[in-house]
This record gives sequence, C-alpha cells and structure tokens, in this order.
Amino acid sequence: MIGLFGLVLVGLIGQLLRIQVVDRDRYVAWGEDQRLITELLPGERGDIFDRNGEELAISLNTPIIYTDPLLVTDPAAEALVLAPVLGQDVADVEAALASPGRFVYLERQTTEAIASAVRDLDLDGVFIGEEPERFHPAGELLARGVLGFVGYDNAAWSGIESQYDAALAGVPGELISERGLNGRTIPEGERERRPAIDGADLVLTIDRALQFEVEQALAEHIVTSGARGGIIIISEPATGDIVAMASIGRDEEGNVGATADNRAVTWVYEPASVMKAVTFSAVLNEGLATPESTRLISSEIEVYDQTFSDDAIYEPKVMTATEILVRSSNTGTVVFAGELGGANLDAYLRDFGFGTETGLGFPGESAGLLADYDEWSGTDYASISLGQSIAVTPLQVLMAYNTIANQGLYVAPRLVSTIRDSSGDSVVQTSATRRVIDAATASSVTEMLTQVASQGTAQRAQVPGYDIAAKTGTARKAQESGGYRDAEGNVRHVATVAGFFPADAPAYSMIVILDEPTSEIYASRVAAPLFGELAGWTLRHFQVAPGHDVVLEPTQPRRSDQAVLPDDAGLRNPADEAAVGASEKGR
Repeated sequence: MIGLFGLVLVGLIGQLLRIQVVDRDRYVAWGEDQRLITELLPGERGDIFDRNGEELAISLNTPIIYTDPLLVTDPAAEALVLAPVLGQDVADVEAALASPGRFVYLERQTTEAIASAVRDLDLDGVFIGEEPERFHPAGELLARGVLGFVGYDNAAWSGIESQYDAALAGVPGELISERGLNGRTIPEGERERRPAIDGADLVLTIDRALQFEVEQALAEHIVTSGARGGIIIISEPATGDIVAMASIGRDEEGNVGATADNRAVTWVYEPASVMKAVTFSAVLNEGLATPESTRLISSEIEVYDQTFSDDAIYEPKVMTATEILVRSSNTGTVVFAGELGGANLDAYLRDFGFGTETGLGFPGESAGLLADYDEWSGTDYASISLGQSIAVTPLQVLMAYNTIANQGLYVAPRLVSTIRDSSGDSVVQTSATRRVIDAATASSVTEMLTQVASQGTAQRAQVPGYDIAAKTGTARKAQESGGYRDAEGNVRHVATVAGFFPADAPAYSMIVILDEPTSEIYASRVAAPLFGELAGWTLRHFQVAPGHDVVLEPTQPRRSDQAVLPDDAGLRNPADEAAVGASEKGR
C-alpha cells in the first residue's frame, strides 16, 4: 500500500511540475483566453456640417446584441426564447449561439426596445453593446449622392464619406476586461483600456436650405416635364464653392427621388449649344472677331460630307457674332469655328477643363470624352464647336461658365471648405487656379450671354431686377446601340441651361439639366424656367441686391414675334445615322 501510494504521489507531483513549470505558459494563456475579453472601442466618426454649421451627417450610438458562444449553457433553450424577440429564425439563432469562437453578432444597429427585451431575458453568454450608426438630421435623401453612404463598422462606401474617410474615421481603441463563468465582468478583474481617437469634422460648401429647395424644385419639374431625371449645380464662381448639387431620378417603378449616384460628376453627355459660349470665347480670345464682327451666314453649311443646318430655312444674311450666339445659329458657329481651326479649339477646350477631371477629387468622377486632336475627323471641329462629338460632365460645363464669370480665371471646384480634427485644429481646403482667356474676352462673352438671356433662347431664365448671363442647349441623346435613335426609332433629348448671375458682378452660377423630358424637349422652354426660378431663390436667399428696379407688369400673352427661340432644333451630327425628312429639317 505504501509503495502504491508512493507511485500515485510521484505521478501527481509529476503532473503538477508539468502544469506549473514545464507547460505553465500554455495553461496561463488558455486561462486568460477563457477569462479575458478584448473589445474594440471605435473612434467616433467625425460629423459633416454645411457652410452655416448645420448638421448633415452625425454618428449616434445604437444597441447591438452579440454572444460569446463559449459562455452559452443551453443554445437550443436560449434560441427558443431569443429568436421571437429578435424576429429571427430559431434555427439561425441556435446556430449562432453554438458556433465556434468567442464573438458572434446576433443583431446590429437595433432599437432600444429590442435591446431592453433581450436584457430582461438575462441569458448566459448573450450581451448588449453599442456601435455608432450614421444619422442625417436633415433627412436621409438630402444631398444623398454628395454625402454618400456609411455601412457597418464605419465602412464608407461612397461620396464625401468615402473621399474623406481617412479624416472622418476615428482611430479605434481597445478595452480588455476579465469575466467569470457567467460572462459577467469581474469587478476587481484585470482591465486595460486604450482610448479611441475621434475622427475629424468636415465643413462643406453646401448650403442646406438651398440644397433642399433645389432638390424639391428639380423633383417637381421632373414630374411635370415627364423627364427621366435631372441635375442641378449652383456654385460661387470666385471661390469654386459648390453651394448646391442635386441629382434626381426615377426608380424602376417610376418614382422620383434623390439618386445615390452623384451624376453631376459621374455622368457624361453631349451638351449641345451650351458649348457655343466656349467656342466664341476661343474665337474672341484669339483676336479673330469681336462681338460685333459680321459674317455672311446661310441656313445650311457643308463641311466635307456633312451638312449642318439651323432651325429654319432662310436666305443668306449678314449676322454679328452676338446675333449668332443669341439666335443659337449652328451654321454661324461653324463658320467662326472654321476660322479658329480644330487645333486651337482642342487647346481651348482642354484649358477650359474638358477631357480631364475638374480637381474636385470626388469618387467616380469622370473626365468626359474628348478625343486626341490627331484622331479628329474632318467634321469634328464643326460638331464639337456645337457641343456634339464630345462628352462632358455637368460640373465641367459649369466650371467653363465659371471661368467666363471669373474674368477668364479657372477656379477648381470644392465641396469641403474646412477639416477640423478632434484637437480643434483646422485645415482650410484651397482651390487651384489658372488663366484660360483674357479678362476683356470674358467681359465680351458675358455681354453676349446677357443678350442671350434678354433677347434669345434663354429668355425664360430671367429674374426681375437682375441681369442674367445664360445659354441653352438641347442635345440629342446618344443611345447604347449607337447613333441617336432607340430601337423604336425615337430620338431622346437632354435639355441644359448654364449661366451666372448677376451678369455684371457674378456671385453665383448654375447649370440645370433635364434628362429625356417629354412635355417639351427644348431647353429654352423646359429647363430655362427652372433656371430662372432657382436663380431668383438663390439671389433672395443670399440677399444679393437687385441691379435695377423691379417692375411687375400684368402678364400678357406672348406675341408670335416675341416667341422664345428654340435651340439646336436643326443640329445635324455626323454620328446621326438616320436620314432626316424635310418636315423635321424645317422644324
């Protein structure tokens, strides 16, 4: 017996030596792994404000429900009572409770009511925590495409949230706590905390009130015009600050609402006659003409194998450069573009910012499509001067008009004015600048555009008491199949108005685009009124004083000789493969 007990004692001593000496570190680590729980402490994501300090996007803590499967005593029984509270399938909850590992989410970003109900169940291994969720005080849809989207774990997926994620995202901390068998924290247990660092705040150039008004007005006009969608950008030419940027479209059911895609910078299209202001800027800057220079203009002009025509047939007549722009004459523009030459036109287009990104740096921004000059065909100088055979973004067009408003100086756009870190330090974002045309040229083109608004195709864009400089454009929309006609042979259109105001001291600029309107196709009739409405609202909102007396007169029926001129009605493009009948040609 003594020998037997001696052997047992030796064996026990050997096991103790193995556990406490030889394999000590392994068993200590095993114990710590069972007792110590490491939790990430997310750094609070920075807030996003408008130019006036109004909140656009903030983070609020919301409950999460999770489990430590190692601490769950009876997965089947717990799942039976927990699943109805979570609104989940019992089998799915049981599988989560019985899964390997030490941490499994059961429900994320849930409500306080559900979290309270789970807490009352007092289940082993089931816990309530918190995580941040992005919240938009002005509504989930306001500036949706601009702000972007943040998912779980502060993962930024799009928009400003993604572009400035490195600044907005905080640096996570860490909390290590010791828990007993029931999963509850041991009061005197080991604890270590590394605090998180909050992300920086962004101050945008957007004005929240104006953004709301723009989105509402655009949505209403999309409905009334039967359009597929629309885009509006309003900016300050002198600073490049974008004060409103809206993209509205229809979903698969035809409902109108803000799009998740910021089409103001990601979408490209052929802009048509709004490009004529750029063409004449180049012509005047090269000294080839003045606003009063005249040429003999016909209603049709042949360029190699292509015929370009105006909206009406007329006998050849002498027209000034200003008259050509006011009437939006295609043939007159082609005449001056021919004198400018394709190489010069290409150079000016690139100086104005076409064919490259604007410098905004927005995720998914397109550079547009402008072929290298050595790839141009013999007719490209003519069609490009009219805004065809070139694809641009709405923001690129607005920046070109800003350059004219800025006395020939290009100022890159910006959406973020200031970045404020958690320590209170601020970094002001600046915009790059470059000279494109002379100040005298810009003043001359501005005067020409003012006459377009007062006498020509942009008359409905006027605002009482203010001079408006603007140009319209009605473009045939290229189809995915090639050409400008869909499978049924129909032509779809894009209506654009771009300009700035007040014309004599430009404080703001705007581009209005309606995609595939059906009630009217001409920008002069369908987009210009919206431009005028929002230009007036913007001027009142920012308290810009009228330049002259406002005279309100009784509304009189417009005489036939006062009719607003259509724009681009006769535009013929080499890429349009369909024959044009005489009746359409004379429209």
